[in-house]
Amino acid sequence: MKTTNYSKIAERYDKNPYRVNEIYFDAELNEVINKNSRSEYHVLDLSCGTGLYLEKQKGYFDKMAIKWYGLDLSEQMLQKARDRLKNVDLILADVENMPYQSDTFDFISNNYAFHHYRNKGQALDEIYRVLQKGGIYKLHNIAIHEMPNW
Repeated sequence: MKTTNYSKIAERYDKNPYRVNEIYFDAELNEVINKNSRSEYHVLDLSCGTGLYLEKQKGYFDKMAIKWYGLDLSEQMLQKARDRLKNVDLILADVENMPYQSDTFDFISNNYAFHHYRNKGQALDEIYRVLQKGGIYKLHNIAIHEMPNW
């Protein structure tokens, strides 16, 4: 499998208009909010990159009590996210060993990154661990050909 060094492309990552224009209102996140009455929701964007998804969703859900989180393995991508986002807990970490307590998140978004994870089983175990019972894990991926047996 070809690997991408996101640290080397962080500067030009957002210059692809498809990345920016492809992110829409997250109807699944909205459904979680509408079906679960809570004083605050916890939303994690796995492999958040430069924070494009988080920026758009924060705008769409600006009236909601949501604590936003982003996790990525590239410091350079996270720096772009930090420049873009305020009031988001951004952390440098590996999806296969997340530094969150169990049962933390109501909703986890994972866009276009799952095929990059080395140990997909461990990644899924970690996602399950940090996701609250009844929470939603939303996987959006385009490289299924790079994920044999998945």
